[in-house]
Amino acid sequence: MEDCKLEIKLADRPGELSKVLDIIAKNRGNLFAVSHIREGAREGRVPVVIQFQAIQVDFNSIVSDLEKAKIEISEKLVGGVEEAGVEQEFILIGHVIDTDIKDTIYGICDKDVMIKSLDISLKSLKDPSSVFTEISAKNTKAMTTSMAKLEAIAKKKKLLLITGINST
Repeated sequence: MEDCKLEIKLADRPGELSKVLDIIAKNRGNLFAVSHIREGAREGRVPVVIQFQAIQVDFNSIVSDLEKAKIEISEKLVGGVEEAGVEQEFILIGHVIDTDIKDTIYGICDKDVMIKSLDISLKSLKDPSSVFTEISAKNTKAMTTSMAKLEAIAKKKKLLLITGINST
């Protein structure tokens, strides 16, 4: 199984994401994260990042079926991160959403590091939030670099970073 990522653009209406998830499931993709990038919405279309695991042939079938369904794919990525399987979990506490969570995610992810899961706890938009995240890296060096970037981002944004929860 390979770690896969697709960034697609969907019409912002009920049922559109369900069609995509059905295609992934039909082709044996094992979903682990879906992120709507609402601030990137343009002309009634919203970018959505979908992360899942699949073997290469199933990934190719997923892409083909999405194209047949006229789903716009803006980014395709398969493989790499799962090879070494270095994982790290952490929690960010503070105004994580207000300080641009997308910027934080893009600041720590690259071709060798990706988000495996991200859970947000939010009482209201005015209160601090907490974000539990698990990232996966290709190797220890990539993980170390990503965590150093995360520490700098947390300091700059005045967020509390809790690590050492569970790493493998």
